[in-house]
Amino acid sequence: MVRADTPLRIGRVFVEGNKRTEPSVIEDELQDAYRASTVQGVHRGLQKANYNLQNLGIFKGVDIQMQEAASKAPGETDLHIKVIEKGVFSAYTGTSFTRDDINFEASGSLRNPTGHAETLEGTYSRSRQGNRSLKVNLGKPRVRGLNTRFDCQIHEDTLNHERTSSLSEKVQAVAFHLTTHNRRHRLSYELALRDILPRRHLSTPFAYDASLSIMREATPSLKSVFRYKFTDDRQDDSVLPSSGTFFSGLLELAGVGVGDVAYVKAEVAGAAHKPLGATGLSAHLSGSVGVVRPTGWRAREGGVEEAPRTRFSDRYMLGGLQTLRGFGYSGVGPRAPQREGGALKGDSLGGDFKYVATVALTAPLPLPLLDKFGLRWHVFADAGNLLPWSAPLTSMLSDMRVACGTGLAISLGMARVEMNYSVPVKKEMKDFEQRWQFGLAAHIG
Repeated sequence: MVRADTPLRIGRVFVEGNKRTEPSVIEDELQDAYRASTVQGVHRGLQKANYNLQNLGIFKGVDIQMQEAASKAPGETDLHIKVIEKGVFSAYTGTSFTRDDINFEASGSLRNPTGHAETLEGTYSRSRQGNRSLKVNLGKPRVRGLNTRFDCQIHEDTLNHERTSSLSEKVQAVAFHLTTHNRRHRLSYELALRDILPRRHLSTPFAYDASLSIMREATPSLKSVFRYKFTDDRQDDSVLPSSGTFFSGLLELAGVGVGDVAYVKAEVAGAAHKPLGATGLSAHLSGSVGVVRPTGWRAREGGVEEAPRTRFSDRYMLGGLQTLRGFGYSGVGPRAPQREGGALKGDSLGGDFKYVATVALTAPLPLPLLDKFGLRWHVFADAGNLLPWSAPLTSMLSDMRVACGTGLAISLGMARVEMNYSVPVKKEMKDFEQRWQFGLAAHIG
């Protein structure tokens, strides 16, 4: 029986099977084992190295064996490491849901092409409603042996808001992300060129069919933004939870260095889930609050300064399955006057302050077959509001929207799909109702 505190150190290391992988990738993961000086320390270091190598996503298998040292030196062991590399190329085609739309997606990736455990992935998607996205992402799962993932992404997106805001938005951006392996912390920087494209008139050449408020937004903007996100997920299931808690916080600072967009944005979201007995019934409470505040001053003609305002691209939208059920997407909040044209009830302009709260009960269906597939029944009440900075403080509650409803929810991989019938019980005349809703949902409970 070898004692755990018996002196031991690693001598030579032999690696087999790394046809593409650079030895430094494996060396980075062995540092804890190299620093160890006892049998227990070396064993724990090798366990950690094996786990980390498996989670790089570039090996089918990893086997680490300790063998007698070739030097015959006492208290020394050699390592024989055998890895089986995954293939270089992979491809995917499929469909996905976003809001009330369907995306058709195709992607291809190169896994570990230069031997540094990196992944180069390109993705193109197009939706039924005209949204388009082209992304190229270079990712490295660990940086110098640290529990941190690095990603560099270049993307170009066209977002169609013509149904609700009479515009399309074009975004060209480069972004850098550092994410801890437990996904609790994420630090990002993004440089984005955005352009607002008002809807063209169908019958009049060179004319636009958008409100004056949207036409005033139709200027390019350059945004330089730092983001930090914290996530603490203790739910038993991230899609259809029945117990546990969730909390996330987001902080954005735009206008550092280059660009003509400056604001501070903060968001918090939380949820709590509690099983009620052994029947499968669960109670849920969730909510979120977000605020964006423009900073700096903006010069008008004649050198007169005016208070800054947020841009359409940076404001919140409210309504739909992912935010406030019972209302259409962007169906709640500030709108352009109807006399300006655009959407039927006025173009949706977005808001600077939003909050949403949900209380719900969920239960398994009495039919065993449907319960086996994870289909659950729920009843819920949603409340929320979306306001500009110019709105009086009292309107936060006095103009609050409330909807109650019931429906079915199912987990499809990492997505939650709902089919609901909701009744808005507190609304405004300018709001868009949508009682029947089906699609991807982001509600927690």
